Amino acid sequence: MMMHGLILWIFESFVRLTYGDQVWEKVLSDLDLHLHSVEPMFHYDDQIGLSILRQLSIEQKRDRHSLLEDFGTFLVTDARVERVRRLLRFGGVDFTEFLHSLEDLKGRARLAVPDLILPEMQVDETHPHRFEITCENIPVGAPYVLLGALRALADDYGSLVFLEVSEEKSSGVVILASLLESQHAEGREFLWATEGAP
Repeated sequence: MMMHGLILWIFESFVRLTYGDQVWEKVLSDLDLHLHSVEPMFHYDDQIGLSILRQLSIEQKRDRHSLLEDFGTFLVTDARVERVRRLLRFGGVDFTEFLHSLEDLKGRARLAVPDLILPEMQVDETHPHRFEITCENIPVGAPYVLLGALRALADDYGSLVFLEVSEEKSSGVVILASLLESQHAEGREFLWATEGAP
C-alpha cells in the first residue's frame, strides 16, 4: 500500500520539532533510505513509514504506540499544523457533536486534499455518553494516532473523556469513548473564521 506524502511530511515535522533535526537525520541514515526530507505531494510505500517509526522507537527507547499517540496529540495541539485542528473542530460545537462528525471526516479531508484517503469511520452511541468508533481499512498504527488526537481534542473542548482501543483485528479497530463530563474545564479558543478573513 501507498502512504500520502503529506502524512509522512507532518510526521517528519513532529520528529524534528519534538526530538530535533539530528534525530530525524540519524533515523534516515540508519535505515539507509537516501532521503533527507519528505515531499508532501508524493506517495511513499507504507513500509518506509513503518521503518521510520520502528527506527525512531529504537532511537528514543519508546514503544511505537506511545510515539503514535504523541503524534496524534501533535496534530491537534501544535500551532504549526493548525489547519489539521481546524479541519477536525469544524465537525461540531461540542465533543459529542465532534464524535458524530467523524463519519464525515473522510469527505471533508478530500475536499482539502483530493488524493488523501482516510479510513471509513462509524460512530455508535451504545449507551448515553458512551461511543464506539469503528474504523475500517485503517493502516497499521493509525488507531493510536487517532487515540492521541481524540484525547487532545477532548482537552480542546474542555471535556473529560476516557478513551481506549478496545478491539483490533485485520478488518479494522474499535475505539471506545466514554464522555465523563462535557464541561470539565475551559476549552481552547476556536474561531470559526481565520484571522484576516473578510
